[in-house]
Amino acid sequence: MPLYTILYLDDEADNLAAFHAVFRRHYKVLTAGTAEEAISLLNDHKIQLVISDQRMPGTSGVEFLTMLSEQHPKIIRMILTGYSDMQATIDAINKGKIYYYITKPWKFEELKLIIDNALDAFALREHNNKLKEENQALLLKNLQQEKENLASRFEVLKDQINPHFLFNCLNTLVSLIGSEPETAIKFTVQFARMYRQILEMGDEKLIPLEREIELLDSYIYLQKMRFGSNLKLKLAIDELRYVLPPFALQLLAENSIKHNIISDNQTLEITITQKGNTLEVANNLALRPIEEPSTGLGLKNLRSRYVLLTGMDLNIEKNIEIFKVTLPLIPEF
Repeated sequence: MPLYTILYLDDEADNLAAFHAVFRRHYKVLTAGTAEEAISLLNDHKIQLVISDQRMPGTSGVEFLTMLSEQHPKIIRMILTGYSDMQATIDAINKGKIYYYITKPWKFEELKLIIDNALDAFALREHNNKLKEENQALLLKNLQQEKENLASRFEVLKDQINPHFLFNCLNTLVSLIGSEPETAIKFTVQFARMYRQILEMGDEKLIPLEREIELLDSYIYLQKMRFGSNLKLKLAIDELRYVLPPFALQLLAENSIKHNIISDNQTLEITITQKGNTLEVANNLALRPIEEPSTGLGLKNLRSRYVLLTGMDLNIEKNIEIFKVTLPLIPEF
């Protein structure tokens, strides 16, 4: 049992000395002869239990413990009283929320058992309060993660269902149907697969790296139908037994395509390289002179999700030639 601190309030010095002498080996015992001294000790020490005599000049035990219940509600409170003070004891229980009343004269064995039971109750209550706080913190964290996941899912769906993307995909499909029907079928399959993956991943906080790469492959396949060999993706991943927030790689690839020129004269190369427990996602820079409309929330949301899930942040580097984001990888359990 940890060493708890007890404050004993009594206006008789002999009583204070006797209490201290018999209980100091079991608890840290503080004594006070007046309510003012007791208040000072309460302000200077972390006290778990207070025992107050009822009959004291100035402030009675009931009055002191009532004040204590308002200013220090977590402290266990007991009152020491004679049989002639039973009405005061009842008042104390009602007003001061007293845990126990002790009748005079007290016996060491009986009083120690009462004190130990009270301190056990204190410890149990503190433990329950700690669990409650931890559960509330976990609930808030989960709610925040869910909020971030929903925001991410919304951003991905919004970007993929925006008129420009759909128009480009449908326009590509129309051109393929007449000239390359087999390729048109493959394009349609990949198009459906990508949307199915987006819908399936939306409710998950973390997904296997392998599934994220599958989504990325579908997305890049669709985009390569438009940009051809002017869009390149290079993967150098040795170990797939990791998880990460959904849409992480797809979002970074999408940002690269959205913000950079891709033409016969300007190739966009996206490289994803595993280095230990991280993935480096990089692309060469050839920024569009006129930016496509963007909320700017995608990367910010991804960063928030990483901090919430792992406590780790993304590392973003940018110079005139390259833009690189380093993602922490989470081992798969």
